[in-house]
Amino acid sequence: MNVFSPDPIIGTFNACRTLTPREVEDLERLGIPPDALAGPFPVATSDVYFDGDRFEFVHHHHRYDEKGVHAFLFLITNRWDEAVDIVAWSPASGQLASWLGRAWALGEETIYDPRLDEHGALQVHRSPVGWLKARRRGICVVRPAAAAHYLDDAGPLSVEDEAHGEELDQILTRPKPRILIPSSSFKKVA
Repeated sequence: MNVFSPDPIIGTFNACRTLTPREVEDLERLGIPPDALAGPFPVATSDVYFDGDRFEFVHHHHRYDEKGVHAFLFLITNRWDEAVDIVAWSPASGQLASWLGRAWALGEETIYDPRLDEHGALQVHRSPVGWLKARRRGICVVRPAAAAHYLDDAGPLSVEDEAHGEELDQILTRPKPRILIPSSSFKKVA
């Protein structure tokens, strides 16, 4: 069985611990409604190692030199509800990362869903807290370089404030590729 297929991803997610009543209370104190924690796939927790925009589960390694970070986990699905990745978030450090490097945003499966607000905008949240407060409506970017590809055609985008709009503009701006011209195409000057 391929670790990148949906069943092992769901199995790994389901093997993680469910939220304790204390964790639920802590998240509710941030203004997150309980129903946002429940589904469609409930928030889970585990200890992880963060490494940039990726993470590894502590229980998958025998690394005794450093302690893992307690993180909340979100199962990421595609438009057909097939599991594609897991995202870890540590509120203490603000770190947000993907396990398999496939997920680019929390809520990514909804970017082409109908938008019924007056502007038809996709809500982009600065952090998982905002995304959860909105009951998982919209997205929260996890991997900006990958998100830029998907969000090019997903606009308009609605952000939290002007500063967030500027941040989003910076992370979604992709550099142009280098253009190389073969030397044989230049005319020789006599």
